[in-house]
Amino acid sequence: MPDSPDVLKYFHEEPALLEPVTPDADPDARRRAERPDLPEELSTLRDDPFDTNDVYRGYLAGTHPAGDDVGLTTLSSDAYVPSLLDALGRAWWGRVTAPGAVEALAPDAVKRVLHAPLRTDLLVTADAPVDAERMTAVAGRAPRRAAQALQALLAEAATVFFPEPAHDGFDWTFFSVAPVRDRLVEAFRDRPVEGTRRFVLPYQKARSESKFYFDTWHPTDSPLPSYIEEV
Repeated sequence: MPDSPDVLKYFHEEPALLEPVTPDADPDARRRAERPDLPEELSTLRDDPFDTNDVYRGYLAGTHPAGDDVGLTTLSSDAYVPSLLDALGRAWWGRVTAPGAVEALAPDAVKRVLHAPLRTDLLVTADAPVDAERMTAVAGRAPRRAAQALQALLAEAATVFFPEPAHDGFDWTFFSVAPVRDRLVEAFRDRPVEGTRRFVLPYQKARSESKFYFDTWHPTDSPLPSYIEEV
């Protein structure tokens, strides 16, 4: 029997409220022993009295059934990196490394970081170099805990990427100043990859473990819910 195809999942929320987390907020996620917890960025948001700004949020996750691996970066680079560059890439890329240093990235380095974000706390793309202090103010913090600093960073940057530890490797969550979904879906369609299935669904529909891991939980002989689109 041939191996099951890899699965890429793109969760989108457009627009999304970028709001600070309240001090007593805890992620509301279901647990299952043999799978990782739901990523924090897909856990329930709480109401907050502070002002909020609309942004455009995406979360990219993946599974590699042949190796029983869970994490976007366990997929081949071709499954998502060229499409991300086509849809979201701007003239300048930079990152904040784990020690807190800011460095500009050449195109080949961007590809490597997107597929293996070791030592990377934050990845940014923009039309021109971004202020280093604005980047370090956000790096290494959960987006909702750095909401005001992230708002300031998005005043200069086009898209800000956060690596999210997965069960195996990493996922990516990102925030953009402009709508992303249509551009990224078109980029995925323009670059089909043999052995990889790609699915797009609203962020709001992934608020439980079974819905986030629908590729594992859903019966193979049943049609997918109408809100899940394969591209």
